[in-house]
Amino acid sequence: MAHLQREEAKKYMLEGISKRYLRIEEIADLWDMEQEVCMTYLRAAGAVIKLPRTTLIHKERTVKFMKHLYKVPETNKYVQKKFVRIGEGSIIYSIGRQRFVEMARAAGAVYKFNGGGTVLVNLDLFDEYMEQFRINAIPMKHPLYAGRSGQ
Repeated sequence: MAHLQREEAKKYMLEGISKRYLRIEEIADLWDMEQEVCMTYLRAAGAVIKLPRTTLIHKERTVKFMKHLYKVPETNKYVQKKFVRIGEGSIIYSIGRQRFVEMARAAGAVYKFNGGGTVLVNLDLFDEYMEQFRINAIPMKHPLYAGRSGQ
C-alpha cells in the first residue's frame, strides 16, 4: 500500500502539477528572501493562511502580488517595476513579443524615448487593459462541497 502511494506521489510530481499552497520555507527559497521579509510581503498580499499547527501560503495570490518585484543585482533589495522593456514584458506575461507590442499599443501603455530607440511599457496600464479579457467564473451544476460560494 505504501509503495503504491509513493508511486502515485512520484507520478503526481513528474506530471508537472503545481501546488496551490506552499510553506513559508518553499516561498522564501523560491524568491531567494529571508523568511521574515518574505512574510511581510505575503501578509501584504493577503496570501497567509493560518491553520492550527501550520501556516500555508496561497501561491496564486503570492505570484500575482510579487510579479512586478525586481531584485536589484548585488543587493538584497526588491523594487517594484512600473515600466519594462518589450522583451521583459513578453516574458512576464508569457505572450509572444509581437502580440505584447500590439496589446501594449492598444492599451496606450507604450512610452518611446530617444527617437523610438528605447521603448518602455507601463505595467499598470497594461494590467488594466488585460482585465477586459478575463472570463467570468461559471457556477458548477453540482458543487463539490456545500461551503460558502466564492471560495
